[in-house]
Amino acid sequence: MDAVHAGDCWAAAKSGRCRPATREQALDALRRQVPSCVHCRPDSALGVLD
Repeated sequence: MDAVHAGDCWAAAKSGRCRPATREQALDALRRQVPSCVHCRPDSALGVLD
């Protein structure tokens, strides 16, 4: 499953399938209901909470 990760997330690094995104791209993905990683919680870091 795809998810939004913070840049230093170990789960993203382990997958090897991730690529960097801008802050705006990450916010847009979260607004479009792409799940936030449960380990690094980029939604909290970006101030986007349910």
